[in-house]
Amino acid sequence: MNSPLLKLKFTIGEVSKILDIPMDTLRYYDKINLLPSNDRDGNGYRYYDLEQFDSLITIRMLRAMDVPIERIQNLLTSDSLDEIRELIEGKKRDVIRQLTFLKQLSQKLDAMDEQFRRFEDTDTIELVKSNPFWVLLTDSVMESGDKKLGSRVQQQVRSMNVHQEWLAFCHIISVVSKENLESGQYHSYLHNGILSTFPMEENTGIFQRLTPCYCARKCVVIGREGYAELDEHYDQMKAFIRRRGLQIDGNSLEVNLYNQYNKHYIEMYIPVAEAGNIKGGDQI
Repeated sequence: MNSPLLKLKFTIGEVSKILDIPMDTLRYYDKINLLPSNDRDGNGYRYYDLEQFDSLITIRMLRAMDVPIERIQNLLTSDSLDEIRELIEGKKRDVIRQLTFLKQLSQKLDAMDEQFRRFEDTDTIELVKSNPFWVLLTDSVMESGDKKLGSRVQQQVRSMNVHQEWLAFCHIISVVSKENLESGQYHSYLHNGILSTFPMEENTGIFQRLTPCYCARKCVVIGREGYAELDEHYDQMKAFIRRRGLQIDGNSLEVNLYNQYNKHYIEMYIPVAEAGNIKGGDQI
């Protein structure tokens, strides 16, 4: 019994099925001369040989890494491995950064789930140690006379194009000074800004790291135009601090955690310390 001859040529349809590459993609590779078919018959049908399978697998791998077609053409015509090795190293760094982002995202989702549960009881005031925060602060939007403040903030945010992970975890914040807290001027803000729990490794001068400290915390829900409602919550928090024999030890944070059309979900933090043991900590 004679053994069947090894098939050395494959139609474009056969290649498409074997390698799971659409025929339109194969035709495009042929058209731009990235990988032309090796042969055509009298009817113009494309045929590929086994050696081209290796090239197609390489192309598919590079496309899976989002390598542009133009760079793939350069890689396939290069006479050394230097460029592909440089590409691989860069992709490895990207993957490590993505894994870090996904790990932080998983932790953020867990934290948000816990935060949302706290809004089920908005009467509770807790004494907690805050998480480390990284903030981008501006002058108070309402207090500042700088007409170009918005433009300057936009420019700062644009400069963070290499820090998209930081922006993905951010919340809008307002800061009330310790002096205004104590005097009841809760709507005279020291700063507005953006807060994120995503860590920044470098000190760029744009970001400020807030060291964890002990705080009185209250979760509140207010209406869209209901910021005057915060007065009562601040008064309740100050009474809670006095009952515990504590004192205000820094500026407050209002973290706008989540917005619905008619509701704002806000976490309020007031740093505290034992009476006679005021240190101030990191001021914001």
